Amino acid sequence: MKRCLSLLMALALLLAAVPLMGLAQQEVPDIQALPPDQIPPTPTGMHHYLLVCMDSWAARMSRLGYSDGMVLVTVDEVAGRIIATSFIRDMLVLHPDEQPGRLTYIVKEYGMQGLLDTINRHFGLQIEKYILMDWSQVQSIVDAVGGVQLTVTDREAGYLKRYAISPKSTTPAMNGAGNYHFTGHAAVIYMRTRRVPALNGDPHDIGRTYRTRLVLSSIADSLRDISYEKARNILDSVMNNILSTNMTTADMLQAFNMVFALRGTPVEMFRLPVDGTFRSFDYFGGASQLMDFAPNREALHDFLFDHSFVVNDINE
Repeated sequence: MKRCLSLLMALALLLAAVPLMGLAQQEVPDIQALPPDQIPPTPTGMHHYLLVCMDSWAARMSRLGYSDGMVLVTVDEVAGRIIATSFIRDMLVLHPDEQPGRLTYIVKEYGMQGLLDTINRHFGLQIEKYILMDWSQVQSIVDAVGGVQLTVTDREAGYLKRYAISPKSTTPAMNGAGNYHFTGHAAVIYMRTRRVPALNGDPHDIGRTYRTRLVLSSIADSLRDISYEKARNILDSVMNNILSTNMTTADMLQAFNMVFALRGTPVEMFRLPVDGTFRSFDYFGGASQLMDFAPNREALHDFLFDHSFVVNDINE
């Protein structure tokens, strides 16, 4: 009997060691983040707002899961620009504990401030404001603006029909490539699509980020002639469909007034990582994207700051 117990204990120890041996052989990715003193100041007149959507139709602050969509909306009131920059959710970053991990995990493990800090030090930004939502709230906001006009490919149309969106959720009913007016629910399903390439050819999660930026851009274009009163009604709808934010009412009104003043301005779109700077990477059994952050920071800063100005205090 003792001999059997000894054999079982030895077998258990051997099995426990197997995953540890696998972990020891895992390639440790080289991820270069910036220290705080190397992050440049935000140019005068530029304002960053991080929009984050949880991967849930009914998210709860007491039990947050993974973040699905992450888009940085930048308003440059000096240069007269509105920019939407999206981040793929499975990029490998250094978490606040300095261990590598996917970007999508951070809200669950470290909260929204942890996500802001992570994006800032990897991309050389000073984002302070955020709005956190779930998919049902995004749906309500899209409905509040009257839906969104989108162009889809044959493959996108086929996927959306297989997803069983209601025939009444698009006008006309989804049937092949073409232009459609999407309700909020259909727009959310469209933005979450990653099984088929996007309109611009981007595949998988990169295609998903393109669809999200396209929805934002299309909504902004549809509101170029909106009256101030209707715009305020939309602002009220946004404020009523937020899971969490660190923006005060005054912050919201400031952002609203800046965007309203720039209505009709085409939304410029940018995506991280940029082409040629990343590769697929299997990290502890999970698919992810390993990117070179230095050229991505440079590309992002060139795009954001090209027409902006930084004012430094000079003591005479």
